[in-house]
Amino acid sequence: MARKFDLKINRKPHEYERIFFTYPFVAYAQTGGTDSRWFVVKFKNICQWLMLVFCIFFFSCGAENTVLFPVSGTSSALLSGSQPAREGLLDFSKQKKFGYRFDAGFYVPGNSSLEIEYEINQKPDTGGLYPIVLNMGSVSWQLPADLNGVRYAVPVQDTFNGHFNIVSEKKEALVLRIISVRFTDCWFGFNRNNDEYDLYTPFVKENNDGSYNISVPSAFIPNGYFAEIEAHFSGKRQAVMEFAGKKIETYNGNNLIFVPAVLLAKNTQSAEVILRAEGAYSLVLKPRVPPVFPRPVKADPAFVIYCQKENWRNKSYEVFRWDRFPSLLIFDFEDYAVQDKMLKRLAFFVEKAGFRGRLAPDSEIEELHGWNAHDYRAQDLATFFDSARKASFPLLGEERELEKILLNEGIIGESPAGITAGDGGIISISRESSDYLRYRFLTHEGFHGLFFIDADFRDFSRKRLEQLPAVAKQFIKSYFDFQQYDTKDEYLFVNEFMAHVLQQTDSQAADYFGSYLPLRLQSSWRAGALPKKDEASGTWPVLARAFAVEAEAFSAYVNRRWGLAAGRVWGLQIE
Repeated sequence: MARKFDLKINRKPHEYERIFFTYPFVAYAQTGGTDSRWFVVKFKNICQWLMLVFCIFFFSCGAENTVLFPVSGTSSALLSGSQPAREGLLDFSKQKKFGYRFDAGFYVPGNSSLEIEYEINQKPDTGGLYPIVLNMGSVSWQLPADLNGVRYAVPVQDTFNGHFNIVSEKKEALVLRIISVRFTDCWFGFNRNNDEYDLYTPFVKENNDGSYNISVPSAFIPNGYFAEIEAHFSGKRQAVMEFAGKKIETYNGNNLIFVPAVLLAKNTQSAEVILRAEGAYSLVLKPRVPPVFPRPVKADPAFVIYCQKENWRNKSYEVFRWDRFPSLLIFDFEDYAVQDKMLKRLAFFVEKAGFRGRLAPDSEIEELHGWNAHDYRAQDLATFFDSARKASFPLLGEERELEKILLNEGIIGESPAGITAGDGGIISISRESSDYLRYRFLTHEGFHGLFFIDADFRDFSRKRLEQLPAVAKQFIKSYFDFQQYDTKDEYLFVNEFMAHVLQQTDSQAADYFGSYLPLRLQSSWRAGALPKKDEASGTWPVLARAFAVEAEAFSAYVNRRWGLAAGRVWGLQIE
């Protein structure tokens, strides 16, 4: 009696061939799908029959199918003709090479990295781990042999056609298990995350002295791209980064260095970076094209001051996003005239006594002074632009430009009822100010920005003002009147009190409040708000003592919260 063997051979999804063998010399076959039919093949000799069996098994084993582990970052399917490769279990004691390819629709945007997450299980009879290579055609990469698991990202060059192999130099008793494959934006460096396996790339090295360096060949930085760098560390001690001929140091308490593309040196593609930092858990260099103006450039305020005007993307002003507080935008203007066109009417609408809440025409405020630096929260910005829209007020082109930026960045928003407040706010300084004043103004306005977005800071500031001695409170209120602030607005009063206290170092506060500001009031009718003067020193010691105490209290607070200090809103020094 004939014996029957049942064999399924995969062809396409939902189709197969079922072949029944009867011994000897005859095969009965049925094709699957919508057109199912039988056919019979008779064999003249056993050699033909054996040849058929060999072909069936050979082609069934080599048929390409989608891998069983996750693949992301591309719409293309990843295929392999090997069952172990599809499962991601690469046993190099049985096979030296495992091949993969993406299907015909393979496409990955330029400037990408291919990231493989894997584990290596070493068998006990081996003497060590041997090199495993990721071959991508024109370039090959040696994969780190980490028994604890690793994620490894390699740059994808234009020559990559979607085919790659994972190869061992020789058959060895070790197994590599692929957990996932994905495409990401191109980057170099390392990232140690306690919740996942450590992530590494080529061209990064940890040195014997505890420092790290990335040295990326220019071939892997595309034309028109610039190096953007971000490093995170414990912040317990000062960290130092060297890049593009510059030395970037942190202040104590700051645990981040972010270097934006372009702003250090235009038209450089330098990709050499050294980091010395205690407890460093990430150092990432990304080839980047700067955002198209007026999209903000993320940066520490130190870069706002340091950035050369010729590196601006626009000749009249540049827009930055505070790296640590991304809901705050920083504008740096070419001069006061450009700044006034965008912000002067807003200053009168939001802060000036006698003008608040009213859209003053140009003819009314043309001869009046606005501010040399500005700050506005989202709520006031929304009220200003909503009032202008509902009144069909003729705003300047620069003001319309500001409105568009604020809408794009979510600081204000659109609704059926009109313009509404989003998150954050804006601050500004000008290149027309002296270097000394630029530092002073950026600090003053920067702390205003933090006041806008942080309720605890607002509460702390209000409590400090409440406990301020009566003579000091009378003085500072009179000075704000002199400056034309609307002191009836408690929010504004507290905010300005805080910013004036923090705009200089705590060691400078006694002289600023005990000498400089009182002298300005002494020659005006507001001199009656001053306490008794010490004629020998020409100062007002009561004010000096009161505000020195406030400066120390405020400085301790912002240092504890953000690693900042009186007289400083930046976390970096650039040399």
